[in-house]
Parts: sequence; structure tokens; C-alpha cells
Amino acid sequence: MPAKKKTHAAQGGPPLDLLLLGTPTVLVGGKEPAGDVLWRKHVALIAHLALSPNCERSRDYLMGLLWADKPQSRARHSLNEAIRRLRSGLGADRLVSRGDVIRLSDEALEVDVLKFKDLQQHDPEAALALVRGSFLEGFEVEGAPDFEDWASGWRRQLGRDTAALLLQRGEIAFAGGDFSQAQQDAELSLRSNPFSEPAVSLLMRAAALSGDTGSALAAFREFEGRMRTDLREAPGQELSALAARIREERWHPSSPDHADLDPTLVGRESVHRSAFTVVERGITAGPQCLFVVGDQGLGKSRLVQECAKRVALRGAVIATARPLASDHDAPWSTLRLLMRNALASAPGLAAADPEALSLLASLVPELARRFESTKPRDTAQVVAAIVSLIAAVAEEHPLCLVVDDAHWADGLTLTALGSAVAQLESCPAALLITVNTASEGSNSPGLVTLRSEVGRSVPGRVVSLKPLTAGEMREIVGQLAGWCSSSEEIDRLTRRIHFDTAGNPFLAVTLLQSLDRAPTLKDDLLQWPSQGATLDSPLPFSVPDLVNVAIVARVSDLDETSVGVLRAAAVGGTALDLELIKALTGLPDSELEAALDDLERRRLITYDRVRYAFTAPLFTQVVRSECLTRGQRQRLRRQAIAELQGREDLESRVLVVELRVKTDPGEAAVQEALAVAQSAVQARSVRTASRALAAAQRMIDPADRRSRSQVRSLRKELDEAL
Repeated sequence: MPAKKKTHAAQGGPPLDLLLLGTPTVLVGGKEPAGDVLWRKHVALIAHLALSPNCERSRDYLMGLLWADKPQSRARHSLNEAIRRLRSGLGADRLVSRGDVIRLSDEALEVDVLKFKDLQQHDPEAALALVRGSFLEGFEVEGAPDFEDWASGWRRQLGRDTAALLLQRGEIAFAGGDFSQAQQDAELSLRSNPFSEPAVSLLMRAAALSGDTGSALAAFREFEGRMRTDLREAPGQELSALAARIREERWHPSSPDHADLDPTLVGRESVHRSAFTVVERGITAGPQCLFVVGDQGLGKSRLVQECAKRVALRGAVIATARPLASDHDAPWSTLRLLMRNALASAPGLAAADPEALSLLASLVPELARRFESTKPRDTAQVVAAIVSLIAAVAEEHPLCLVVDDAHWADGLTLTALGSAVAQLESCPAALLITVNTASEGSNSPGLVTLRSEVGRSVPGRVVSLKPLTAGEMREIVGQLAGWCSSSEEIDRLTRRIHFDTAGNPFLAVTLLQSLDRAPTLKDDLLQWPSQGATLDSPLPFSVPDLVNVAIVARVSDLDETSVGVLRAAAVGGTALDLELIKALTGLPDSELEAALDDLERRRLITYDRVRYAFTAPLFTQVVRSECLTRGQRQRLRRQAIAELQGREDLESRVLVVELRVKTDPGEAAVQEALAVAQSAVQARSVRTASRALAAAQRMIDPADRRSRSQVRSLRKELDEAL
């Protein structure tokens, strides 16, 4: 029955409060009643009546419940005596006799159990606040086995209800990234329901994502032992598989060696929770697309990485593509990246429709080695093939596709993936997209169309990341600035970094992780602004200066071999051309691989199972400008031109002309650039053509009308081709 709350008891009797969730407490008018009211059978009597239908029971029922060990006459006397004493202590009208029925008046009666039952649906937090322990904790009534059975039933039911609410709250905390609260709620839930697999699953996932693999596995072993000892059963297959993934680190999309370089996600709780919820819904209830937008350095990649970790813990296959600028014009290049990075080797692939695999094999070389290739008639056929493939893989394991930096993805793949998500219906799959809104590729037709359809024909959500607030920035500073000796220094450093980075987490983290290696700058940051000056007072150095120094400080920890690889890599683009680097450094394969591992561990480059790339374009720029002398840059550029000269691919050819701008500008170089632009226009490689034309324009003599005319003609041809 629903709880009633009234301010005055009937006929002026005092209010009665029964607190039964925990050690039982009886309050009359807000105070502890006379001692005889608190006798165990008296408390048992009013507690039982309070939770009975209409708060009433027959005399015979109550005698059997509490005095079954006595003859009927003595039992009746004991009941009458109990009623007399309770009326004296609680008010004459609190216990009402009607023939053979005894009723507890519900006027001004508050029972925490009833309030709990009423609140658990619409205000779970308030319901949990009522729980001080288990039902009638530590309370026993001698010689009343039926009462003990009744109390045990309520204890089990309320324990399950409490466990469910704790689990619900814990999952909300988990979704918001509060792993400590999630673990705490999971542990409390297990106390109420020690055989709950969802609770131990939450505990294990929260511990694993917080970096405490040992605690996650210990929780599983303890639960497994309890199941085998008390129930003679084994944990379920899903929970055992989770333990195996944690034990073998198979859930971690990137190397766990790098985890210490990632500060915990801070702030933006509602945005993060929304993102995690969308992705979890995708792999459990049906396909979803999470579309994350924001400026450079605001944490888009980090957010989808956290999303991928969570669903990988649940057994999802993760296929990631991080397109580079050079991929933008290559049809189906992003599909090929996804295939090479896990999708082509995913369990269940072979169960896809053979015709679909044959069509995809014409686009993906890795599939062509396994399946016969058939050229598709149109894009619709490819979309149907992708739908078949995703459905087959997801039938075996949930599937999560990640396209990071999708502003460089080719339009055909984006269109096909969006159409696939729209058509898959109940398939357990999620598509994660990140877009730098300031990038020139962010307005490509395929991307604009996909974004506009997310939440409409494509189920999912668009989330936008904004700069961190001052409070959120302080959390990052608190995590990474262990060299601050006081809260005042943390506050001061937070104000400084938040002001100068405009709340950009990438810049802030880059600075903080490197300041230990730049003690002079560290001291300057802590001491600025000077006494009496305002925060608007300019630093004696700019934020770009700070970032340069921070990155150079990170590079200074490398050995000479790794520095040489980094310098050679910076001559090219964001992607690392390993053959070119090998030629420029002269390193044998074993030493080159060791250097690449070192650079990846230090987060200067990344590897996505397909290729290496600089972690961010900013790193490429700083290495070029700060880690190479002018002479070194020129020598490496000339060597690179010589090595690339024989290549026919457009990316190598356009890199050559861009290098010639810095080394050998002149008429011959202009004509070479125009020839590359012409080839790119014919191939409809828009960005490559634009790069080649830009290089040509930088080299053209103002008096060279013919070359300038060629540039205008090619630009017009490029516009017409689009």
C-alpha cells in the first residue's frame, strides 16, 4: 500500500514512525516510546500490521504468528496484553479492534518500507536514502518461526529491490565516467544480492576502465567461489567471457602501456553520458550512430576511444579507421581502412552473403585474396553488401565501427555507412564518427548529409564538444600537475592554463605532461601574473611557444635513432612513409621498428594496424621547425625528392612538388606541379589537385602569364568536374 503522510493523528494521537530498513526503530511523536513498546514481540506486531493489507489481521492469525509456542488461551492473553501496552504507549486509537480483527490505524503513520516502495520508481535516489541496512537487521523473535519466515521474505524482496536501485545508480555513474562511485554501488548491490551477475559485471567493468585490472579479476574470483560454494553453480558464460577479456587485455583498443598518458575524462558529464548511452544502446538494442563534432583538440578522439573501450569490454569487435588528408579523394579508402583494421578478420565474416563478399572484394585487396571479385554496378550494390557484412559479423559479436577524423573520409564510404545503419534495424552495431568542424573537409557533401540524417533516418545522436570550463580544467591540472605543492598553486596554474589555452584540453594536457622537463617554464607559469598584476597581463611567452617547448622537451628524451626517425618522418606528411624513412635514415628493419615502437609508446606517433601517423599535425610542424636545423631540413628534402621521384602515385608526386617549393623553385618545378594538378583533376582528386596548384602558385613568377593562365584553367576544370 502507498505510504501516507499526515501531520495529525486521529483523535489527537501522536504520529508514529516505523523505521524497518536497518535496525528497527519506533518513534512516537518523534521520540523513543516507553520501554514496553519496544519489546520484541510488540515491535514485531506493529511492524507486521503496518505491512499487512489494510494494516489489519485476525486475532487467530496474530496469535499463530507470534505465540504459536503457547496454548491458545495463553496466546490470546499475551496478544490482549500486547495490545493494551501498545495502546498505552502509542495512543488509544492506534490499535483498533473490530470483532476478531485488529487494525493499525494509518493516520499519521510513516513506514520507511512503504515510502521506499513508493519512491523506487520515480525517485530512486530518495528511496536509497531510506536504506540503513537490511529489513529488520539483527532483529529476531524467539519462538515465532512464521514471523521469521515472513521477515525473511520481506528481507529478500527488499534486498533485491535495493540491489536493483544500486545497480541502476551505479550504471548511471559508470556512464558518466565516475568509476569509483560505480564500483561502490556495485559492491553495495552485491551485499544486498550476492549472486547478482549484473552487479559483479558492473564492478569488473568499472575497475578495469579505471586501470585496476587486479581488482576486476579479484571480484570475479570471489564471485565465482561464492557461486560454487553456496549454489554449486558456475558463473554465466557472458560474465566468464568478460573476465577472460580483462585478463588477456583483449578489450583495450590501444596498448595498455599507454594508459598512464591519458588523464581521466573530466567535466561534460551530460555529454559523455549521452555518448556512452548511445553506443551501449547500439550494441545491445540495435544500430546507433554517434556523431561527435568540435574544434581541434577538444577531445573528440578521446571520447570515442572511451566509448570503444566500454563496448569492447562487452565483447564487441572494434574496427577503426583514421583517414588522413591524402585519403579524402580516394573512393572507398575509409572502407579499406576499416577492413584492414579488424573488420576483414572479424568472426562471422564468412557467413556474409557470398555475392556481397565478392562485391566488396573488388574494393578491398585483403578480401580479394580470399573471395572472388565482382565489380559493383553502383553504390547501392555496395551499400547492400556492407549491410550484409555488418549483419553477419554482428550476428557473432556486437560490432563497433569508428571513423576518427571523418572530415578526411571519402564521401562514398560515409554515405554507405550511414545507409547501412539506417537499414540494419535490430543488428547490434554502433558507428562512431568524429569531425573537426574547423577542417576544410568538414563541409564535404557526404559528411553534411550523414550529419543531417543522424537522429532522423539514421538512429543516433550528434554531440558537440565545447572548451573546458575553469572547474573542469582544474580537474586536469589536479591529475597531471603533481609538482604543485599546494591547492593555491593548483588554482593559480589552472587560471593561467585555462586563460591561455582557452579551455582546449589537448593543449593543456600537452603542456602539463611536459612541464616536468621544462622547470624554468614551470616556475614562470606558477609565478605569473606577478603580484598586483591581472590575469590579462601577457605571459613573457605565447601559448604556441609553450607548446613548442613542451613537445621539444618530449623529443629530447628520445635516443638519437628515434630522433632521426622522427626528423625523417616530418619531411613527409602526417602519415609516415616507412620506405621513405628507411631510405632517409639508412636504418635496418629491426632498428627502424624499435624506434617506431619507442615513438608510439611516447605518443608522438600512433599506429592503427594499418599505418603509422603523427599523433597530431601540430607535432609534425614542431619537429620540422624546432628539431631540424635549416641545413638538415634542406638535405632531407633533397634526399626525399630523389627517393620519391620514381613513384607514380599522386600522393608521392604532390609531396615532391611541395618539397621543391622549399628546395628548387623554378619553371621546371612549376610545370611539374601543373602536371600533377592535371592528373589529380582527371582522377577527381580534389584535395591533391588543390595542393599541387597551391604549390605551383607559390613558385610562379608574377610575370609568367602563361603559367598563371594554366592555373586558372585547371581550377575551372576542377570546379566543373565537381
